[in-house]
Amino acid sequence: MGLAVQYPVINAKIRALISKMLDNEDYRNIIKLSSVQDIFNYLYNNTYYHDKLAELFGVEIHRRRFESTLKKTFIDDYHVIMRFLKSGSRDFFKQFFAKFEIEDIKMLLRTILIEHDEEYLKEGLIYLGNIGEIDIKSLTAIKSYQDLLTVFEDTIYYNVLNRFADRYERDRNLFPVEMSLDFQYFSRLEELGKKLGGSDYRYIEDLMGTEADLLNIQWIYRIKKYYNLSSGEILNYLIPFHYKISRDNFKKMSQVVKATDMEKYIRYNKYQEVFKKAISGNSDIFGKYYLAFLLKKSIKVKSTSFFNIGNIIAYLIIKECEIRDIITIVEGVRYSLPTDKIKEYLIRDGV
Repeated sequence: MGLAVQYPVINAKIRALISKMLDNEDYRNIIKLSSVQDIFNYLYNNTYYHDKLAELFGVEIHRRRFESTLKKTFIDDYHVIMRFLKSGSRDFFKQFFAKFEIEDIKMLLRTILIEHDEEYLKEGLIYLGNIGEIDIKSLTAIKSYQDLLTVFEDTIYYNVLNRFADRYERDRNLFPVEMSLDFQYFSRLEELGKKLGGSDYRYIEDLMGTEADLLNIQWIYRIKKYYNLSSGEILNYLIPFHYKISRDNFKKMSQVVKATDMEKYIRYNKYQEVFKKAISGNSDIFGKYYLAFLLKKSIKVKSTSFFNIGNIIAYLIIKECEIRDIITIVEGVRYSLPTDKIKEYLIRDGV
């Protein structure tokens, strides 16, 4: 199947999926509900999640299982997309979905530090357990960092995990290994994107380059605020996929004394607006602001990229944000947070 054929076929399917996604009214409706069961009932009875949630119908709804079922809809998308793609574009999206495998690895790294039961991990390790190369039984048996290394020995993640083994045993600091996993992910993603070239790479650079830029800004800000790392150490961890910010300006950000002083080196005005919102609001949810920016960009891209890869990436970003927002509402309702407080944590604007 040639490129001229594969993209219109899959993009036609994606446009149909996008047309069924939740709108602001749906969000306003579920955010007012009083229980996790009520949210489940609304999504099951009124939205395209009906078929995806059918396995839970008629049983008592547990939050973790509900959330894991929502995340599994992303795996369904993975299989649909991979079925229609070939060669370079297929390799690119296999790497794109590695982002979610890395989320599971980060969850494993954090649960090593606390006691956990097998069921907790079964429900949480959605991506490694379904599209990864490791069986769920081996994953749920991990109790230590050495166990982790053994299980991941034959994977692309082993070298990064092994490099930080001694440091983890010494200070239990997960930040360096988590950043290095993301560094590896984006480096490989850019490499595969460049191989596709043309308009495909322009959309990859626009969407994934934007995400990398904003992640780097977020990381430098957090390092400056919470950790004591040198400029050289900071630069070693940064994603090498730059878009609107030069390496030199990232270097200058890494050298500031106060985290808020980074703003003067964020030359791209739209990023500067994101940064200002993040530091003036709740900086602990910095990621919400950069995802909101990426979501708006993706919504614009989805209607202009029928014959290239942009529409697929845009859809996946929009879908990721939708699932994150539903889970945020589930968590907020579970803990009886006020409606206005829940809205503060949503990626989507205008709810």
